[in-house]
Amino acid sequence: MSPSLAEEIMQEQTHDTGQPPAPESGSRLEEIGQLRARLLPVLPDAETLWTRHTDGTFAFRGHLAMPPEQAYSRLREAFEELGYTPLMRRQQGYDVVIALRRVFKGTKTRWIWNVILFLLTLCTTTLMGALLEQGDRLIENPTLFFQQPLLLLSGIPASLTIMGILGIHELAHYFAARKHGLDTSLPYFIPVPFGFGTFGAIIRIRTPWEDRKALFDVGVAGPLAGFLVALPLFFIGLLISPAQLPIEGGVELGSPLLLRWLEQLVYVIRGLPQEQTIYVNAMTFAAWFGLIVTGFNLLPVGQLDGGHVAYAVLGKWAMLLGGIVLVGLGILGFLQWQGWFIWMAFIFLSGWQHPAPLNALAPLGKKRTIIGILVFLLMALLFVPAPFPI
Repeated sequence: MSPSLAEEIMQEQTHDTGQPPAPESGSRLEEIGQLRARLLPVLPDAETLWTRHTDGTFAFRGHLAMPPEQAYSRLREAFEELGYTPLMRRQQGYDVVIALRRVFKGTKTRWIWNVILFLLTLCTTTLMGALLEQGDRLIENPTLFFQQPLLLLSGIPASLTIMGILGIHELAHYFAARKHGLDTSLPYFIPVPFGFGTFGAIIRIRTPWEDRKALFDVGVAGPLAGFLVALPLFFIGLLISPAQLPIEGGVELGSPLLLRWLEQLVYVIRGLPQEQTIYVNAMTFAAWFGLIVTGFNLLPVGQLDGGHVAYAVLGKWAMLLGGIVLVGLGILGFLQWQGWFIWMAFIFLSGWQHPAPLNALAPLGKKRTIIGILVFLLMALLFVPAPFPI
């Protein structure tokens, strides 16, 4: 369903070529009559928008007789009996109701692949965690794991850290989606034999967002849940990681403002002199990575979680903000860190323009708007232009 359909319908209504609309067939007139009968209690002054669309899509305009959320709930139930799903938009001072010939139903969930991918990712993250933990010893002895296989278990803390952050993140999305009646899958973990052993995890939401509240709740749930897991793990890791004078050739990671504050707090708690450097273990490194990715994921653009939040708060203005973010990432890619080009590619492939929910008239509400502003503040505190050295 194109989000511009309502606009096209309104253009056809207001920019007539002088030709009368094509006569409707008896069956189409009957369908329109049935839809209008169910629509009038909600949109009492409903006018039919005569369009040239022949795909079974009908549109009506008027003024709602009740709040948008209540109106949509009644229309969804009434239209479903006829095999339609309502879309609600506002155009040129009118409330527009579009009857889309489709009913979104839930599908049976098969969890076997979720379990298989989870176990594979647990193995790859444990392996990569062990490689990180035993890095210096492996450089000296590349056959170390063949000689001492139990050393692979040293990767378990890092594996549980990254799996915990990802798992809690996606499960928060899952439960928020189910709360709003969305048909969604369990998390799919993505194993890879390099890096941290995973490309993350995803859930599949098979039904469209009903309104901005659902979009906001699902979008914000994952990053906040993952953040609440990653931050204390990173703090604990800083408390137990060794500190010493800088080692020649060591790699200094980029830290966003929030993590720098946390590091300074740890220096005070441990009584460390500023000339020393904390060398984090694999678990702490995994927690740091989880926080960095959380900051990236909160960028207000496209299908990122921050993009969902931005659209819920700003509506169509989120597209302008998303464009500014993409330009900024391109500049940072040239000046700071080339990894931003990978993120830009992901944003474009997943769609940088956000589709409207089914009910675009229902307001987000003051409480969620304030939380949204705080989420963008958190994004700013977690953002770092160059997490890794160029």
